[in-house]
Amino acid sequence: MKRSPLLGLWACALLWPFVHSGGYPDAFFLSLTPVLLQAGDQWLHWSLRYLHWSVVLYLELCLAWGRWVPLGAIDAAFHGVVHQLLTLSPSQWTQISAHVATPFVLLGCLVGWGIFRVCDNYRRVVALLVIGVVMICVGHALWNLPAEFALASYLTIGLALLVWVHRREFTRAGADVNQRGVLNTLSVLVVLIPVIVGFEAPSHPPVNLGGLLSGYLTAFGTNTATTGYGAGVTEIDHSLVPNQAPVFVAHANAPYYWQAATYTTFNGLSWSNRGPSSTFEQLAGGSDVPILGPYFEGSHTVRVNATITDLARRPFTSLFYTGAPLKFSLTSIVHTRSGRILAPGARSYTVSALEPLYSPGSLDTRGVGVAPQGLRADLELPAGLSPRVGELARRVVGAGTSGAFNVAMMIKHYLDTHYRYSYQVHTSTSDIVNEFLFVGHQGYCDQFSTAFIMMMRSLGIPSRWVVGYDPGTYVKSLGGYLIRQVDAHSWAQIWIQGDGWVPVDPTPGFHFPHYSTVAATTNVSPSRPSPTPTSPVVAPAPAPSLNAQAHLRKVSAPTVSRRTTQHGSSNVVSEELAGIGVLLLVSGAIAVWQWRRRSSLLRDTVKQWADLQRLSRRSFGPNWRSDSPREWGESWTNQFPHDTAIVWPLVRLFETAFYAERSLTPEQRLEARRLWRTIRGRARRLRQSRRT
Repeated sequence: MKRSPLLGLWACALLWPFVHSGGYPDAFFLSLTPVLLQAGDQWLHWSLRYLHWSVVLYLELCLAWGRWVPLGAIDAAFHGVVHQLLTLSPSQWTQISAHVATPFVLLGCLVGWGIFRVCDNYRRVVALLVIGVVMICVGHALWNLPAEFALASYLTIGLALLVWVHRREFTRAGADVNQRGVLNTLSVLVVLIPVIVGFEAPSHPPVNLGGLLSGYLTAFGTNTATTGYGAGVTEIDHSLVPNQAPVFVAHANAPYYWQAATYTTFNGLSWSNRGPSSTFEQLAGGSDVPILGPYFEGSHTVRVNATITDLARRPFTSLFYTGAPLKFSLTSIVHTRSGRILAPGARSYTVSALEPLYSPGSLDTRGVGVAPQGLRADLELPAGLSPRVGELARRVVGAGTSGAFNVAMMIKHYLDTHYRYSYQVHTSTSDIVNEFLFVGHQGYCDQFSTAFIMMMRSLGIPSRWVVGYDPGTYVKSLGGYLIRQVDAHSWAQIWIQGDGWVPVDPTPGFHFPHYSTVAATTNVSPSRPSPTPTSPVVAPAPAPSLNAQAHLRKVSAPTVSRRTTQHGSSNVVSEELAGIGVLLLVSGAIAVWQWRRRSSLLRDTVKQWADLQRLSRRSFGPNWRSDSPREWGESWTNQFPHDTAIVWPLVRLFETAFYAERSLTPEQRLEARRLWRTIRGRARRLRQSRRT
C-alpha cells in the first residue's frame, strides 16, 4: 500500500484547494508535492528518505517564492504565520498572506503525507476518506475554497483505494472482510451526502481545469480564464484563476492606477464600444498636449513621469498609462474611441501624463446636473437588466441624497458591506449583473464595477467602465511598484458636472488614491496605500475569501518579498524545475532498480515454490493438488503430522513473498532456503524408502 501511486494522488486532491486558492504562479507543481514526497519512499535508508523530503520541500518553496530562499526567511515566515494563527479567529485566517504561509503549507503537506503513507488497511482508508471529505467541505464553507473538483477527485481516488485494499485483504487468510457493515455504510454516506447537498445547493460555475497550469498554457496559445489583461478581458461572465506572474514594474514616485482602455456599451455579459472609431500614429516624444484630451475638467493637476519595464514572457502590446497621457518615449498607435494605445514589441517605455487632483469636499457639493448629449451612450442599460437594479439603487441612495459623488459613495458602501469578493462567480446566460446582485452575491472587480455602473446609470448619472491594473505592490529592491497578472483590475468613471470623469473604485478593499501636491512633487519615500473598505454601517462586511486575499495581498505585505527581475526570476524558476526533474529521475531510477531487484528475488521464491510443487507430485503422485502455500501446508501435514514445525514457517514465508508488498529480508531468504532443503531431504528419503 505504501508503494501505491494512488496514495500520492489522493493526498494531492486534498492539498489542491489550498494551493489553488493561494494565487501561486506555479500552483500546479505545488499541488504535486505529495507525489514528489512519495518518490522518497524508494530510498531504502531512512536518512536518504528524509534528505529527499527536505530537498523537495525546499525546491517547492523556492518555486513558490521565485527565489533561492535563505533559512532565516523561512524562520521569519513561520513566526509570522504562527502569530497570526493565534491572534486571528479561524474564519479570519484568509487574511494571512498565502505567500508568507507557504512554508506552513508545505510543512502541513509533509505531516499529511506522513499520515497517508501509513494508510495500509481498510479501516485507515475509510478514516482518511471521511476526514478528507470533512476538511474539503469545511474549507469551502468557512473560507470559500473551491470544492467541486477536489471533492470529486478525492472521492474517486478514495473509493478506488477502498476497492484495492478490500481485494488485497480478501486474499489474505484470516482477514475478516465480511463484518464491515458499519464501515461500508459510512463510505456510502460519505459519497451520497455531498451529492445530495450538491443537487440541493445553487449552481456554481464549473472548475476551469486549464487554470491548473495558470500562466503556462498561454505559452501554447490556449485562452485560459486566469487573471491578467489580454484577449477576452471585456467578457465578465466567468470565474477566474489567480495568476501571480509578474507583468511589469512601474518606476513612479507614488502608486497609480494603470489604465489600458475604457468602454461604454454593456450587453449583459461583456463590454464593448459602439460607433465609429479612428486611429492615429503618435510619434515618440510628443508634446505637452494630452494625446487623448483630458477626461477631467479644471486646473488641479499634477505632472507624472513614470518608466514602465516589462517583466512578462512576452513584450507589451498595449501601453499602460495614468491620467491623461501627454507623451510616450516610443511611437504608438492611438485608438480614440477606447483610449487604447498600442505599441507591439515594446519592452520598456517612459510615459508623461497629467493626473487630476480631486478634493472630496468639493466633489460632495457638485450636483448631478444635466448630462451632455455626447454622453448618451454612457446612460444606456442592457435590455436584459432587471428593473430591480434601479429599484435597489434608489432604495440604497434614498430620497435626501444630492450630488453624484455622494450617490457613488453610498452605492460603493452598499456593495462593500453586502457582497463578497471571490474569483468564483455565478454565471448567467442573459445578464451577469442580475445574477451578481440578486443570486450569487459574490464576484471580483468586473462584477462589482459593472453592477456599480448599472446602478449609477439607472439613477441618470453617466458612467463608464475602465480596465487596466491597480497600483501593485512597492518592492524596494526593484525601486518601483511590481504589477502582477493578479493585479489586473477594472473600475468605473462617473461624470460630474464641472469635474468631468471622476474615477471611482467600487470593489471592496480598494479605493482610488487621492494624491497631494507634496507627494507628487517631492522625493519622499513612496508608500503603498492601504485599501481598507469603508466601515460597515448597514451590515457587517463578510470575511473575504482566500481568493480575495490573494488579490488583496497588499493588505498584509509579505515579510519576504518575491524578488523579480526580467531574467533572473525565470532562471531561478527554471533551475528549481530542473532540480525537481533531476530528483524525480533519480527516484525513478531507484524505483526501477528496486523493482527489478524485487522481481529477481521473487523469481527465486517462485522457483522454490515450483520445485516444491514438483517434489510433492513426485512423492505423492500426479493427483497431488495445492493451489496456494496454505493448501500445500495442510496437505503435507495431513501426510506427515510431525513436520508441522517445519512446514508452517515455510508457508508463512511463501505468503509473505507472494502477498506482502515487501521482499523477503536476507535472513528470511536464508531461513526459507534452509526449510526448503529440509523438506526436500525428507521427500528424497521418503522416495528411497518406498523403492526399497
